[in-house]
Amino acid sequence: MQRYGGELIYHARDEHGVLEVVDAHGVRSLHFGTSPKQSALSLRQADRLELPYVRAMLSALLFIGEPGKVLLIGLGGGSLARFLLEQFSGSRVDAIERRSSVVEIAHDYFGLPRSTRLAVHIGEANQLVENLSRHLGNAYDLILIDAFDAEGMDPSINALDFVAACAALLHPKGVLDINLWGSHPVSLKQSIALLKTCFPGKSMRLAVPNRGNVIGFGLGPESPTVKLKQLEPRARDLEFRTGLEMPYFLRNLRGINSP
Repeated sequence: MQRYGGELIYHARDEHGVLEVVDAHGVRSLHFGTSPKQSALSLRQADRLELPYVRAMLSALLFIGEPGKVLLIGLGGGSLARFLLEQFSGSRVDAIERRSSVVEIAHDYFGLPRSTRLAVHIGEANQLVENLSRHLGNAYDLILIDAFDAEGMDPSINALDFVAACAALLHPKGVLDINLWGSHPVSLKQSIALLKTCFPGKSMRLAVPNRGNVIGFGLGPESPTVKLKQLEPRARDLEFRTGLEMPYFLRNLRGINSP
């Protein structure tokens, strides 16, 4: 069966809606009943991050180097989790995902490893984050948030209580970044305001060229003050190590934020 210009290889429905996996032109993609890709995997280069916005989210590494403990909110096909586990042997990833069926699809169709360094928690992100913030304190070096459904950005994510709870989980020198709904002006304005409130003087954004995504960043209160230009050597090192186009992302960061 054809779907979204490719071959439908998996179709199911859970309490939250439709789940589909489609292979097209050498790329496997996850869909939630609509054409936007929720996750993607190159069938020819499985170790490469296929979607530009996913690669852009890892620009957070410019500010912290190698992360130890990572919180991932919104697993999808597991691209970010798999990449971090493969690239950084000292990293441990906690992931929060609303749908248990998505977790199984990530393992079965997108190569997410079953690793002792990966713990996946099933449930609503706002409730689980609130619980973690009460018990763990500022435990995470890196928090990555990518929580979209078939309708767009989850409203419970784009809320002050949620962002504040995430900030409380962040190490004082850590970095939070979040995939924002760049093509929805009202949602984007609200998200930028939340980051400025929860990370006063320590927030930035990165527009993903030719995409509707904007990546928002919040740096911990003890993050060193550094001019973005000074990060050029780290950007080159990260590009060599990971294959991610970090100098390009850094140039875009400098173009939008103060140098």
